[in-house]
Amino acid sequence: MMKKYQKMMYDRLQKTITDWKKREYVYEYELFRFFHSIKGTAGTIEMRALSQEAGKVLLLVNEKSEDKWKEDEWGSFVQRLEGLFPEFQVEERSSNAATQVESNSDTLISSQEEIPFILLIDDDVEFVTFLKDFLEENGFQVVIALTGEKGLELFYSMKPSMIIIDYVLPDIEGISVLARIIEKARQDFTPVMMVSAYTSNENRRRAYELGAHDFIGKPIEKDIFIPFINNRMLSREHILTQIVQDELTGAFNRKFLASELATQMQLLKRGISSVYSFSLVDLDHFKKVNDTHGHQVGDEVLKVFVDTFVKIKDLEDTISRYGGEEFAVVLPNKTAEQAMETISRWRDEFSQVEIQTETGHLSVKFSAGIKEVNDSNLHRKVIIEQADKALYYAKDTGRNQSSVYEETLEKLKTKDEVTLIIVDDDRMVREMLIHHFTKRQAISSRPIKIKAYPDGLAFLEDSWYEVNQQYVILLDGVMPKMDGIEVLQKIRETYGNDNIIVSMLTARKGELEVARALNIGADDYMLKPFNVQEIAARLDRLIERVYN
Repeated sequence: MMKKYQKMMYDRLQKTITDWKKREYVYEYELFRFFHSIKGTAGTIEMRALSQEAGKVLLLVNEKSEDKWKEDEWGSFVQRLEGLFPEFQVEERSSNAATQVESNSDTLISSQEEIPFILLIDDDVEFVTFLKDFLEENGFQVVIALTGEKGLELFYSMKPSMIIIDYVLPDIEGISVLARIIEKARQDFTPVMMVSAYTSNENRRRAYELGAHDFIGKPIEKDIFIPFINNRMLSREHILTQIVQDELTGAFNRKFLASELATQMQLLKRGISSVYSFSLVDLDHFKKVNDTHGHQVGDEVLKVFVDTFVKIKDLEDTISRYGGEEFAVVLPNKTAEQAMETISRWRDEFSQVEIQTETGHLSVKFSAGIKEVNDSNLHRKVIIEQADKALYYAKDTGRNQSSVYEETLEKLKTKDEVTLIIVDDDRMVREMLIHHFTKRQAISSRPIKIKAYPDGLAFLEDSWYEVNQQYVILLDGVMPKMDGIEVLQKIRETYGNDNIIVSMLTARKGELEVARALNIGADDYMLKPFNVQEIAARLDRLIERVYN
């Protein structure tokens, strides 16, 4: 697989040299873009020496300079690149290994889904870029917020496993961010760490009094930081495995749900019961509730939603929080028809509830998918998937209703489609990403539609946007005609943030560029060279947190 792209790289190098030799001179910014592209792509296609050599040249040229370089000036640079091709030998075992990774990409990605997710809120760009690289090299995923307000937004939307907050932030004090998130962080058993170059006892005292788990001084000590982080993560994981109740809503959690479904299957096998029903229930347009009225109102809606079910349910019925605004209901000894009656009573009762907001009263609806279970050999995963199909059908055909699973629903997709857009002037990068995601067919279990553009202008001038669609954009940072940062700015100014995730792809490690991208509205950034499977796994986790 890689040989194909290595040959394409060589052909492109030769074509560029041929084209440049026909010209009297080459602009310095053209040199920058060419070597920038080589640096990012070469490492991705396992030509690391070539990538490193291109990186050395980048230190000598300016991306905005219009200085004119003649062949006797640029020639030695490209000759050094040419010289690396004959020496590069792809070993058979490496090729086999690459093939194996490609064929097993779904397995690889599945194993990475539970990677701990850290939210880093700090405006020291040099520090956050270093810490992001360091933590991700050690098996964590990191998303950065350069302001307190952005940190608060990401905290509520992405549900991190840990939060690291700098004491000093440009818009609001880190201690104020801590005060605003600590109650929910406690409910979710999410450790919160303060970091600062100012480690006075007074600062520490304030942080600990508000509920921070730790206060770490800058600079951090690398040798002990990862064991320290692992310790906190393991403690959280241990707590989560011991509890069976969702702290916010009072519903049970997934651990209890797994146990309850296993119990119901045993009752079927032993002939003690002959049927039960399982339902997945999802609040309609709940993201709009959070965006319009704030997360405190959203939390109140979730609590009232569960309380309403508890009031109308039979003694043996149980409700578990399945994720976000989605709940799982187990209704022992009930057929699908009886389950429909119970959920209808729940809907009638909940429709009369009015949540108080700053602008008045709020009424929220919900949809449900029901699976009747009378076969003791059905696997738990199949039961959940079939209820999910019924839920999707209920939402797709109008919401605020319930649907019972039937075999005819098997033809339906169970998740909303996501459009993956690749904007990169490097044809090899585009082809690799298109090939991988076409073969994979999904991101975070959602079917994908793929679009690709050779530059920012072609992308922006196309009619790619639909109001009710969800998007993930992989955006190259350096492109001709329009820089990736400019493209990002246009996206956010025109379409906002609600349904578009943007991840920048860049060979730059400059802190200034990272800061610009994050401040304008990038959700994440990934450095070239990259591994295609790692990009896919990273997008899985981002979409799971933002859209699911």
